[in-house]
Amino acid sequence: MPETSSRPRRTTAMGLAAAVALFVPACSSGPGGSGAAVGGSCATPSEPKNVKIYLGVGAFSSTYSQEFIQGAKAMAKSAGVPESNVKAYESNFDGQKHLNTFTGLLAAGGKDTAIVVDPASTAFTKPLVQMAANSGARILTLWNRPAEIHPWDFGGGCWVAHQAYDGIESGEKSAEALFESFGDKGNIVALNGVPDNPSAKGRIAGLKKALAKNPDVKLLDSQVGNWDQTKGQTITETWIGKYGEQIDGVWAANDGMALGAVEALRAHNLNSRVKVTGSDGSADALASIVRGDMLTSMRVDGYLQGAVTFGLAYAALVGDVDPQKLSHAQRDFYLKQELATPENASKLLKSKAGDVKYTYDALKKNFWADSPGQITEMSDS
Repeated sequence: MPETSSRPRRTTAMGLAAAVALFVPACSSGPGGSGAAVGGSCATPSEPKNVKIYLGVGAFSSTYSQEFIQGAKAMAKSAGVPESNVKAYESNFDGQKHLNTFTGLLAAGGKDTAIVVDPASTAFTKPLVQMAANSGARILTLWNRPAEIHPWDFGGGCWVAHQAYDGIESGEKSAEALFESFGDKGNIVALNGVPDNPSAKGRIAGLKKALAKNPDVKLLDSQVGNWDQTKGQTITETWIGKYGEQIDGVWAANDGMALGAVEALRAHNLNSRVKVTGSDGSADALASIVRGDMLTSMRVDGYLQGAVTFGLAYAALVGDVDPQKLSHAQRDFYLKQELATPENASKLLKSKAGDVKYTYDALKKNFWADSPGQITEMSDS
C-alpha cells in the first residue's frame, strides 16, 4: 500500500480471533459457500438520496490518502451524493481500528451504506467483509486480500469488488531501470515492505524476476524495512558500513524507504553515484527524482483510485451494477500505474490530483477503462 513513512501496526492474535469469531456466522465461512447475509440483503437497490459511503484509509497525513479521498468526494459530488453522507476514517495501519470503527457505524444496520476500505492487513479483509454482509452493507476492498478468498466466494453479493495495483510490474520495472543505470552489471541491496502485505510480496517477486533475467547483477542483501523511512535509512547506513562502494543501487519497495536510503547515501556523499528506486510516486519521491537523488518510482494515481472505487460502490448501492453478474476480472482488478523517471518526473510533480475530471455518468459506462486486467494470484506463503 502506498503509505510512505508510518509504520504498520500489528494486532494481537487474541483480538483478531475475537473479531473473526464475532463475524463468522454472518455469511458463509469461506469459498464455495452461499454467502447469504443474515443481517440484511444486498440485493435491494437504494434510493440515491439515502446513500451513505464510508472511506477507510491508512493515514490522513499521506498525500496518497488525501488524493484518494479527493477523488472519491469528487465522484460523490458528480453523482449527487450529499457531502455529509461521505465520511473518511483512518486506521493508522491498524486493521483492528477499522474493524471497530465500521462495526460501530453499522451497529444499527447497513441499509443504503457502502464501505470502501484498505483493510491494512490481509488478516482483516475477511472479518470486514463478513461484518458488512451481516449488516447488509456493501463493501469494496483495496490493496489487501488473502490469496485464497475473492469477492465471488462469499458475502451474498455484498463484497462488490477488490482493487489493487500490480506489485510484480512495479518491482520488475523499477529493478530493470536500476540495472540499466549501471550497465546491467553490478551489485544492489533491497529494502522490502511488510512481509505478509500483498503489495510488498508482489514487488519483491518483480525484483526477483528482473534478477533472474540479469545474471550479472548481484543482490548483496535484502532486509525488511516495513515501509518505514527511518528504518530504510538505518538499514542503508548499515549496508554502507558493510559493503561501501560495492553498492551500485538500492531497490526499495516504497518511496518512504527509498527516501530513507537517499538520506543515508547523502550523509556519505554517495547519493550522486548510487541509484535508488522506489514505488508509489509520492511528491517527495518525484522531487527527489528531479534533483537526481532517486532514479525512478512507480506512481499510483490515488485520485483515479478513489473515483473508480467510490463510483463502483455507489453503482452497486443504487442498482446500476449487479456485482453477482460481473466477471471475475471486473470484481478483482488492477488499475494502471506509471513509472516516474528523470524524463517525466517534473511533469508528474507539476500535475495535480483532479487534473483529469471524472463524472459518474461517464465512469459508469465502463468502470474498468483504466484497468489493465484481473489481479494476478499470489500465494500467501
